[in-house]
Amino acid sequence: MSNFDTNKNKAICVLPWVHEYKSISGAIAPCCQGSILKPNETMASVRHQMLNGDKPRACDHCYKTENESGWSPRIQETADWINKFGAPNIEKPMLEFVDVRYDPTCNLKCKTCGPHDSTLWQKEKGIKIPINNKNKNYLDNIDKKALKKVYLAGGEPTYIKGYHTFLEDLYNENPSCEVIINSNLKKLSDPWKDIIKKFDNLTVICSCDAIGTLGTYMRYPLDWGEFCDNVRFVSKNANFLQFNLVASNMTVHKLHETCTWMKQYSNHINLSVLHSPKIFSESAVPHTERDVYMQSAKQLLKFPVSVYYAARFRNEINLIIKKYSESKYDPGLHLHLSDEITEQDSHRKMKLQDVDGFLSNWIYG
Repeated sequence: MSNFDTNKNKAICVLPWVHEYKSISGAIAPCCQGSILKPNETMASVRHQMLNGDKPRACDHCYKTENESGWSPRIQETADWINKFGAPNIEKPMLEFVDVRYDPTCNLKCKTCGPHDSTLWQKEKGIKIPINNKNKNYLDNIDKKALKKVYLAGGEPTYIKGYHTFLEDLYNENPSCEVIINSNLKKLSDPWKDIIKKFDNLTVICSCDAIGTLGTYMRYPLDWGEFCDNVRFVSKNANFLQFNLVASNMTVHKLHETCTWMKQYSNHINLSVLHSPKIFSESAVPHTERDVYMQSAKQLLKFPVSVYYAARFRNEINLIIKKYSESKYDPGLHLHLSDEITEQDSHRKMKLQDVDGFLSNWIYG
């Protein structure tokens, strides 16, 4: 463990020794939060820097996040891996964990997402981002028996060709492998329901930013009733259900009711403050409206999430309060936000005024 002690070595992370993240371009990054490696960078050079206590450029996201909140994926992933699988051989890196999210095929166009991660977004914007040919046979060439952990995202993994077949093959060759599916749970076909039932060590991470009409508005064109049915199925049949909740200026005022709804299915709530796009940050919100956001966040300071997420949850709540209390208002961002909402609403035949009066009043002021 000493080589991977994140308290002693503020640069070290287990992922470069066991893991690979493949981007839509076919390029490699240390993880999904990390930056794509430049031509003069390799995973070997990243590992070398970390062992020396130097912080690789490609991993800046985690280091910056730690400075803000005291937590980062680097700390969490290292602790999780070592607790489950033990420390890897420092001299012999081995691909035991794949993070697959190179296909943006998706059945939603979420408010704070964009064309890079959703084909529906691409259609709305009239553009197409091709998938690199290097990725086409990626899953076929993985040594499934060597894997300890698989993470599938997208796009939407239940909507992407090849993912279901890969999991069927993985189950036949390596049924004890840990599987994580990051899904919007808009649709769950019978074959996908069978997969969820089949693996003994399968987690579904459900993305949800708000509930009811606002939930549909944020994750258009979600059918809220069908989504709830799928959440109930997963809560009863998956080994583990986690909610990923991204706090933006479109949702913070409803955080308490969203978390309360989630808790009836799972208290594993992974809360994170949105950093990009900037128009959905606290900086676009006039100071006269911010008390509503801060009061909503303060209601959650003692909210009973699972022990696993408790420290991170509190850190993010305190970060929300800090940001909405201290950040400077940017009227340019505010104007950009109102323009973006107007454009999205026109494409989607929706009106913010019909969804949330508080948001409509300050955004269109």
